Amino acid sequence: MAKFDDVTQYFDPGLTLTVKGRDYRVPLPSAELGLWCRTMTVVSDLDSDSTEEQMQAAAEQIAKLPPLPGPKTMPEHLLGDVHARMVADGVEDPYIEFCAMTVFFWIMGGEQAAHRYWTTGGGHPEARGPDNRASRRAKSTRKTATAAASGTPTPASTSGTSSRPRSGRNGRRGGSRGRRS
Repeated sequence: MAKFDDVTQYFDPGLTLTVKGRDYRVPLPSAELGLWCRTMTVVSDLDSDSTEEQMQAAAEQIAKLPPLPGPKTMPEHLLGDVHARMVADGVEDPYIEFCAMTVFFWIMGGEQAAHRYWTTGGGHPEARGPDNRASRRAKSTRKTATAAASGTPTPASTSGTSSRPRSGRNGRRGGSRGRRS
């Protein structure tokens, strides 16, 4: 019979969330919490390919469902001891709720689902930080200023096809093509 080494030597499915410049390492969910989250995904019809709108609708629906047994709130269950550290650090409630839902999507669909929820502001376009109009405008201005400063014109867009290769005669004097009479 084969005996494998400890799984923790090869598999580290952890999650670190950064809030206001601080990193919070979320503990692995208990078996009970994992089962509860997966049950909620069945109830809410979610999978790892769900759209932003579906994820937001599910987050709203899940927030209304009965919590896990015990005196803890859903964010306390999902974030574990990170919840108490966030509270002690003065993290505001909307950020804590957002982090808790990110953990829910992490448990439900892995890093990809959690990342998508995190980077889309939880389906709230107004919550997207780095992807706002001012930063896009600043990026656009930097590109334009850099291109203008270099003195090198930007190449025109092409349709993906190239022009016909020139024959050796085109470079010679009198070798231009014209209408033949």
